Amino acid sequence: GRSGVMRSLLVFMLVAATAFVITVTFSHKFGYVFPSRGSSSCSGRCGDDYASHGGCQCSVECPSLGNCCSDYEAVCLTCTNRCTESTQVGSPCQCDSECVIANNCCKDYQEICEKSNVVGNITDEELLLLSEELYALDTNNVASLISLDKQATTSSHDTDDRAPNPLFKSVAPEAFTSSTSRLFETLRDNYNREMGEAEDNTEKEQAEVSVFLDSIMATSIMARLAGFMTEKRLINGTLRGTIEQIWFTVYSRTGGVLDSSGFEHVFLGELKENIVGGFHNWINFYREEQAGNIDYKGYIDYVDLGEAGHVFTNRFSWFDAKKPIGGGYIGASPEFELAMFTLCFITRPNSLCRVQTNGHSYAIQTWDFDGKMLLGTAYPLVA
Repeated sequence: GRSGVMRSLLVFMLVAATAFVITVTFSHKFGYVFPSRGSSSCSGRCGDDYASHGGCQCSVECPSLGNCCSDYEAVCLTCTNRCTESTQVGSPCQCDSECVIANNCCKDYQEICEKSNVVGNITDEELLLLSEELYALDTNNVASLISLDKQATTSSHDTDDRAPNPLFKSVAPEAFTSSTSRLFETLRDNYNREMGEAEDNTEKEQAEVSVFLDSIMATSIMARLAGFMTEKRLINGTLRGTIEQIWFTVYSRTGGVLDSSGFEHVFLGELKENIVGGFHNWINFYREEQAGNIDYKGYIDYVDLGEAGHVFTNRFSWFDAKKPIGGGYIGASPEFELAMFTLCFITRPNSLCRVQTNGHSYAIQTWDFDGKMLLGTAYPLVA
């Protein structure tokens, strides 16, 4: 009768409430979020773990299982709108420039991401010739004073230590005696390596940057670069002012806090959780390795530049944070690195810039920060 129906309804409501409590408790306690059954798109889901609840999938396993969402290829296997992103863990293919080394680029990476973003009608031939000129003017190159212990090869996917010894076997003390190198080293303690923590950028630190800029602008390398930039009408104002703006403007990478700059990121490195950002300068790498803060894990690839040194790609950890693919020049002066990166940032922004040193070709990748005339990152790579 009526009482029986009421009892059945109460039992149903009790069971439903109990199931809800169990679900919420499980989700809260174990951090598990029950996936939605309704999503039919891979937008925002590429590389997600395989979900056994059914429905279309966006995991790397879905092609072999035949249950991918209809837009899987259009969303997950393309570099459209992805060229500026960092490595996406779990994604079936990548679109950052390091995918060339890791051999996991999406099929349209070259077509979409490697299109040269030419500025000022500067030809590739002009860049090759000028980059060789800048090397010829680098009187502070110290590659002949450096001995490396490369040890074993590795890859960005490896997690073990393939190199029991440090990367730098020896560096002669004379390698650090040039005025530009000495003044570069005065800047190393000016920055907070933790992203999300504001830089204090004191007057003393700003004065040290100014003295460093005075020193590098007095070199033949920067005089030649300034002449080229002026002749080709690539900059407004002075090269020094341009470098100061591009490299030393403090901006926010994390949470609105003024915590970063192009110089800090590229030359000194930053930490976010357990990942190393930037860190592409050999002097800083050597000093941190000597201090016991870096553990070199092995090399991924390199270009031997002969007496000019190396373009070196490696894997390492810094304060136990991971850098799956890192590296940079080895042996070059600070002014040479700044000149090459600035040249490529201005003439080939957000793209690969083909250059040459001592007869050996390679590339430099630069990215701006937030679409502004600020450097997000820059590094040489084997390409």
